[in-house]
Amino acid sequence: MLAKIFTLLIPLMAIGLPVAFCLTVVTMVIFLNLGLQDPSNFRLFMQIPQLLYSPAENLLLLAIPFFVMTGEVMNRSRITDKVMNLASVLVGWLRGGLAHSNIVASMLFAGITGSAVSDTVAIGSVMVPAMEKKGYERNFTAAVTAASSVIGPIIPPSIPMLIYASVMNVSVAGLFLGGILPGLLVGICLMIITWVLCTKNDFGDREPFPGLKMFIRAVVQGVPALLLPVIIIGGILSGFFSPTQASAVAVAYGLAIGFLFYRTLTLKDLYPILKATVRATGMIVFILGAAQCFSWLATYYNLVEASTKAFLSISDNKYVILLIINAILLVVGMFMDMSFAIIVLGPLMAPVAYKFGMDPIHFGLMMCVNLTIGLATPPFGLILFAICGVVEVNMAKLSRALLPFLLAELIALLLITYVPFFTTFLPRYFGFM
Repeated sequence: MLAKIFTLLIPLMAIGLPVAFCLTVVTMVIFLNLGLQDPSNFRLFMQIPQLLYSPAENLLLLAIPFFVMTGEVMNRSRITDKVMNLASVLVGWLRGGLAHSNIVASMLFAGITGSAVSDTVAIGSVMVPAMEKKGYERNFTAAVTAASSVIGPIIPPSIPMLIYASVMNVSVAGLFLGGILPGLLVGICLMIITWVLCTKNDFGDREPFPGLKMFIRAVVQGVPALLLPVIIIGGILSGFFSPTQASAVAVAYGLAIGFLFYRTLTLKDLYPILKATVRATGMIVFILGAAQCFSWLATYYNLVEASTKAFLSISDNKYVILLIINAILLVVGMFMDMSFAIIVLGPLMAPVAYKFGMDPIHFGLMMCVNLTIGLATPPFGLILFAICGVVEVNMAKLSRALLPFLLAELIALLLITYVPFFTTFLPRYFGFM
């Protein structure tokens, strides 16, 4: 049955039908087939509206529109310059300083928006022209920006983690904590390969340290925005509020610093912020509703057990199975929506990893990191199209320039997969494991 489902699903996706519609159509076709086999099964059609509506009743998922709105508020507040300035004073004095600043800015920006594409557009529009003026080659500049944008959904807050938590019944706080070290690890790996490439190709002279006065000024201007992830994580861990309440507090804090501290927000900005929030939320919730239909099919046909047996028939070696899962997820991440991949493949693959003793938080973070890397993987990664929209670069040349950075990210992914410390240390320390 799993083969039949994907035989129906893949052609629908190939013709460009939105993911949510693909899942709904496949469910309806399967239900219709069941009804033709036994007329009493036609009552199953009554479950489709209920399943589509069910995510709207999940209080945890209420955090999604608030976190989406937080990202929109921060982008509209035009805090990119403040974050870039802080990143520059932190690492700009290294060889290839602007490239390192680009990566560090993505790490800082990740804790604010949690979106890879937002990171690409916001930071790319500022950093790419600045790096070109300093003599960096354009394809290299675009590649650094695209590769570092991968960090966005890894460091909390993260909408993919929220989706995984709701689908797999995993602690949101545990996932958020577990994402901190993997995000830093990916950033460090990118900085190492950046230093090697800048040294080899003679990119980016060393910039002098800007001085203590400039350093303090950059920190003062940048810290209010960077306090956002501290408030979110700190509030959840201290028990002041739940993840959903934390997302609402994040919106209030973002509006406060946008209107009162930076004074870059106006009342006119609220309409486009709300419009973008409603649009993104509607898309995500529709996908989640359609995924509920698919989950029903998975339960009805016992697909989880079937997929587990299929994986175990390949090998009983934990490391081989995890490598195969990673390979599949990388391919899926190139072509499919990240939310769709988490919703559909998470319940099918996670039980396989659990059989080998892998913790649910560890697997969830491995999956999120893997699919995020897929966003920057040629030829169809969404980040690549975003950076090409910001910078006029040839996709083939950009893909070649991106290969060393992808290698660095794959090394980080293998460490995250096979060294549980990176994902489990903080959740275990704070009692979520």
